[in-house]
Amino acid sequence: MTDPTKPAIGLSVGATMLSAVTPERSITRRPVITLFRHRSPEVGLPSENPRLDEPGLVITDFVDRVGDPVPVVAADGSVHPAEALLADALRALAYTATAGRPLPPATAITHPAHWRAAAVDALRRAVGRIPEWSANEPLLIPDAGAAATALQADPGLPSRGVVALCDFGGSGTSITLFGADQAIAPTVRHLDFSGDLVDQGLLAHVLAELSAGGTLDVTGTSAIGSLTRLRAECRAAKERLSTVTVTALPAELPGFRGDVRLTRAELDEMMRQALAGLVTAVQDTMARAGVRPGDVAAVASIGGAAAIPVITTTLSEHLRVPVITTPRPALTAAIGAALRAARGPADTSATALAPAPVLAAEPVAPGEPGPATGRALAWSEAADLPDLAPVARRAPVREALPPVSPRPELDFEPDPVPATETSLPWYRRPMPVVVGALLVIAIAGAGTAVALRVDSGAAPATPSPSITTTPQAAPVPVDAPTSAPVQNQAVQATGVPPRTVVQAPAPATQTEIVQAPPVTTEAPPPPPVTETQTTTVVTTTVSTPPPVTETVAPPSSQPPFIPTIPTIPPIPTIPGLPQFLLPPQTSR
Repeated sequence: MTDPTKPAIGLSVGATMLSAVTPERSITRRPVITLFRHRSPEVGLPSENPRLDEPGLVITDFVDRVGDPVPVVAADGSVHPAEALLADALRALAYTATAGRPLPPATAITHPAHWRAAAVDALRRAVGRIPEWSANEPLLIPDAGAAATALQADPGLPSRGVVALCDFGGSGTSITLFGADQAIAPTVRHLDFSGDLVDQGLLAHVLAELSAGGTLDVTGTSAIGSLTRLRAECRAAKERLSTVTVTALPAELPGFRGDVRLTRAELDEMMRQALAGLVTAVQDTMARAGVRPGDVAAVASIGGAAAIPVITTTLSEHLRVPVITTPRPALTAAIGAALRAARGPADTSATALAPAPVLAAEPVAPGEPGPATGRALAWSEAADLPDLAPVARRAPVREALPPVSPRPELDFEPDPVPATETSLPWYRRPMPVVVGALLVIAIAGAGTAVALRVDSGAAPATPSPSITTTPQAAPVPVDAPTSAPVQNQAVQATGVPPRTVVQAPAPATQTEIVQAPPVTTEAPPPPPVTETQTTTVVTTTVSTPPPVTETVAPPSSQPPFIPTIPTIPPIPTIPGLPQFLLPPQTSR
């Protein structure tokens, strides 16, 4: 519980703003540090800090470099670790908040919730080297946890359901989902909506309005300083439009000098598209964390840009839940840090809204209430705290779960199903396979038998060459036959050798020799007449007609049809030679 009599100070670190809150006062400064050789560093801009009355070494852009092993290089070439510069800036800010008095022993410092563990450790070591904080080390907590503490104190947060915390910073928007006691999902960084982007958009809008007259010239290098001052005026006008509907900002540019009128409606229209993207980012964060829209009880907005009315109305319109904020949302994290620092020892044992919790909630049965609806606060000192001891024994089981879970994961064991014999498909049964194989074999055998039968039926056609040889040997008739019976007997005698040629080639050769000589009308020379030795063969054939008749009739095994051989005309007689020695005549 907070001790109102205990002095405490809360410090908040942001990318574009440093804040400090004490029971007496609160201040904000830009993260700009000025180093001097003969005095302590000062923080802020000259317009914010009246103690910056002499020149020094000015260093900026060191907040986002915390934890970077590469140091920051100053204008004079010196190098400085970013965490050391931030620790010196926080010390100067704390002395400014206490008006130079000694710092209170209870100090809490908030850091961006999206920082890595290495950056937080680097800041802790750098703060521990500060003499004022070496004895009593300040408490380092994420800004989302400090903001939840401040909002819980005033104006209050729902005790049930999920709260979506949106931190609208200068360099981006951080989205954190938490229940009644701790974060249920890691912080998501949305860089498409920030205070710097709003300032830049407002500057572009003003330049577009001034360029309509045709007298503005911002292309030269002389306009750089004027644009820097105009952007600062746009930031101030944005802050004024949070409370008023119309404002004027002074502008001094090449070609124009005067005031520019701005309305809240123009600012709202300029931010409408960026706000639509922000709402989508919030809904996506809820979906990834497993949070349903009905589980969200409220939206909490902190940061400097949270004071803009259109942000509150847009979030409430799209998410359909109330939006909780404070009159000075830029100091919400610092106020929560001061409240945490002013609390007793019970605060040091547990911390609400851990930046990256391992688990969001304990697994519960389906009938038990959700973890965000019935659990005690992390800093509670309830007497029934030992009841949580059995949960500690389940730590090994929780380690196997995902690192972040918005809701308890329920694992249901399926009902045991009795083992039943499932019928095998027909193609896996043995009987159909055997029958199919037999059918294939039977079809193959039938095809083979048909092929063999076709081949055997075509085999008797082979004696056909002996039939075609005889017609080629027959000469064309020249003269009318004189002794037909004798010539027919000769044809029959010559017709026998073709059948003999198939079985014994020698007679076939003799037949070709007889047919080879050409037809001549003159008598051949005497030597061929004396060398002819076939006289006895022909005489024997002619003298025995009956055997010739028997040879004409084909046996049963020969082809059924033999073509009729045409009648060969008689050979004209040559004087001085026997008639049977004359060669056959052929047609020309």
